[in-house]
Amino acid sequence: MEKRFFSYGEVIFQEGDKPSGAYIIKQGKVTLSKKTRHGMSKEIAEIEAGNIIGEVSLITNSPHSVTAVAHADGQALILTREDFDQRLARSDKVLAMILQSAIRRLKSTY
Repeated sequence: MEKRFFSYGEVIFQEGDKPSGAYIIKQGKVTLSKKTRHGMSKEIAEIEAGNIIGEVSLITNSPHSVTAVAHADGQALILTREDFDQRLARSDKVLAMILQSAIRRLKSTY
């Protein structure tokens, strides 16, 4: 996985962007926001180190549903689609089946 460093105020990804991977936040904080029907931006979560963002877009291969902005300087590890697929192929077969089933359900409902 590659490292990405970000600075306060930096946009990591925007709502509607193509999937760019899942980001494991190692340091810093990230604010997630979503556009309202009136076009305003509404903060929906603040994500701290030790958490992951972008995983739904990675799994469903759909555009990001939120905008992620660095709320502090920090860094993240990026899990790309290729990395994800390789890890899934090497995982326990039963766990892989469960995850693949969950992915199919996410895709059909998201």
